[in-house]
Amino acid sequence: MTGVATSRRAFVVMAGSGLLLGLVPKSLRAREIHRQGHPFGDSLFRADQVPGDELVRRFLEIAPDGAVTVFSKHLDMGQGTWSGLASLVAEELDADWTKVRVLGAPVSDTAYANHMFQRQATGGSTSLANSWDELRRAGAVARAMVLAAAARSWDVPVEAISLRDGVLTHGARRASLGDFARDAADEDVPENVALKPRSAWRLLGQDTPRTDMPGKVTGQTKYGIDGAWEDMRHAVVARSPRFGARLLHADTRAARAMSGVEAVVEIPSGIAVIARTTWHALRARDALTLTWSDDGGETRSDAQIARDHRAAMDRQAPSWDDVRGDPAAMLARAATRVEAEFTFPYLAHAAMEPLALLGRFDGTRCKLRGGFQTQTDNRAQVAAILGIEAEAVELETVPAGGSFGRRAGFTGDWVVEFAQLLKAARASYPIKLTWTREDDMRGGHYRPLMVYAMEGGLDAQGRLLALDMRLAGQSVTGNSPYPKAPYRDITVLEGNFHDLYDHPHSRLRFFHAGAKVPVVTYRSISNNHTGVAKEIFVDRLARAAGADPVAFRLALLGAEPRQAQVLRVAAKAAGWDTPPPHGITRGVAVHRSEGSCVAQVAELSGSPEDFRIERIVSAVDCGLAVNLDTVRAQVEGGTGFGLSSALYGEINLDHGAARQGNFDGYRLLRMNEMPRRIEVHMVESADRPSGIGEPGSVPGAPAVINALERMGTAPVTHFPVFASA
Repeated sequence: MTGVATSRRAFVVMAGSGLLLGLVPKSLRAREIHRQGHPFGDSLFRADQVPGDELVRRFLEIAPDGAVTVFSKHLDMGQGTWSGLASLVAEELDADWTKVRVLGAPVSDTAYANHMFQRQATGGSTSLANSWDELRRAGAVARAMVLAAAARSWDVPVEAISLRDGVLTHGARRASLGDFARDAADEDVPENVALKPRSAWRLLGQDTPRTDMPGKVTGQTKYGIDGAWEDMRHAVVARSPRFGARLLHADTRAARAMSGVEAVVEIPSGIAVIARTTWHALRARDALTLTWSDDGGETRSDAQIARDHRAAMDRQAPSWDDVRGDPAAMLARAATRVEAEFTFPYLAHAAMEPLALLGRFDGTRCKLRGGFQTQTDNRAQVAAILGIEAEAVELETVPAGGSFGRRAGFTGDWVVEFAQLLKAARASYPIKLTWTREDDMRGGHYRPLMVYAMEGGLDAQGRLLALDMRLAGQSVTGNSPYPKAPYRDITVLEGNFHDLYDHPHSRLRFFHAGAKVPVVTYRSISNNHTGVAKEIFVDRLARAAGADPVAFRLALLGAEPRQAQVLRVAAKAAGWDTPPPHGITRGVAVHRSEGSCVAQVAELSGSPEDFRIERIVSAVDCGLAVNLDTVRAQVEGGTGFGLSSALYGEINLDHGAARQGNFDGYRLLRMNEMPRRIEVHMVESADRPSGIGEPGSVPGAPAVINALERMGTAPVTHFPVFASA
């Protein structure tokens, strides 16, 4: 779908038998969306940066039976986004929540652009904040128009009609939203509508049941990997075992001769086999004889890459160098100096649903079905490869079984590869390309390997005098449309000690260290290493100072009142000011990311060699919590995700090839290793919603590691804490 003509009236249309609503929320133009401290800056959340007339949207449809369909411009990857967005519409529309469903919106840069990215994309935990105004207003406008249609039909004042749970009532007369959906299309679009006050909310701020749960519980939900079109064929790709290696020779004769095989074609990433079934395709792929050249490829181990990263910090000029005060002089005067080095490994996203795409190209038009996270970029990439206009590419976005950043790659490698396959195959039938678990895990595009060197100085009273922080690694913005170095690369720097703790003498340097391993965003972007390093290091400073770790942090959070507040709330809920129960050791951490603040206190029993996480007490400030149960779930799940990454996650490279290929080698936190209890305490807030899909994944790991170090374990220098065999 393309943008709606700028001259048309804001309200559009009947689609089939339902009501399809579009609106121009002019009042948004001067409104700045609150995103305190978001790494991309407040200006990117200003709706007035979108050309006014292009704010025409299509968000909801009311069917004759009163069912309401909400079209989401954001991808749901399991985080509950679709339910949260639908609740904004349903609240203002006063719809029957049991009759609300959500579908992915078609690709349209004008109608469905993310205000933050200026393109249709999901990421940075921005979905609810991004849609807060426009979807509530869409629901309110639709409500006003349906009421106007009912008032005209019943010949009564609008004010005399009530609407609740999708039922309109006037005296003894009752009707559903659907009864007046068609007539509502003829009503004028109100320029201004009043949104409900918080006191009138019945869905927002509650434990509203998620719309996607019944389908997921019963197995009815269809993900990208479930896609099936009539007469489709199945494809798999044989890719290079080493990143950047080049195909020298391919003997495909045996594969072509196998039953069920339709075609074998060469594409830039390797050899694609197309067959009647996935099983036929996989068997034929095994029959390929391929010769690769490592010239130009990555042949180092991950250990060697880490050593090269450390060397880059000593030999290279930094890509970013930010100095406050005179940290060198203050470090020289310090009574106590604390040093630390951390190495964070490559991490695979390991989503439950491996990558898969279904599509068809007839020579002039292309249709794709999958869990798209960056639709604007994906469409442009496909159009460029197929040599057609972007408008000739249709994307059907369906829920994804996880992503954690893998689908948000700036290069869109998995979509690009599929377009190259469609082009090479020149097939008359649809094709579904499936990545096996091993394809996905060994296919690269990992969380970058990062190396840290940190030094802090304390005065005789145990106060922080100075910090010198260096980190080296790859940026995930390589080959992206974003500006290139030198610049402040938030994808590697966001959430670091230099920025989030208040101290006058500090230096931050980033060294871009090259590697041919493809890297991409990973849940919480750089916070998954900056936040972990920050909170472990500040705890060590507190121990060196002989200070209470909560009090030590609070003394450095003068410029971060929201972080200070969640820290106080978590500490109070955990009983920090009283001795822990016998056999319990506590650790604490706090962090701000994606505009939200989370503090966690971990309680561990046992010993460093055999410990148990008994309790995680969390305090969360994510602005208004649209759905309390979803916020709790995100913090609980995020805690497990962060612990899994820090304690067990790693991708190792042998001569440039990934060693791990499935969950037997890529260790995740097991169910019996999850904290016995996770408490989530919300900090009451009147602010607009901020991110919650990622912030809960950061502080749990350093809180646990701080407790382990207080138990007496050796200071952590390498991640994961427990290395793979």
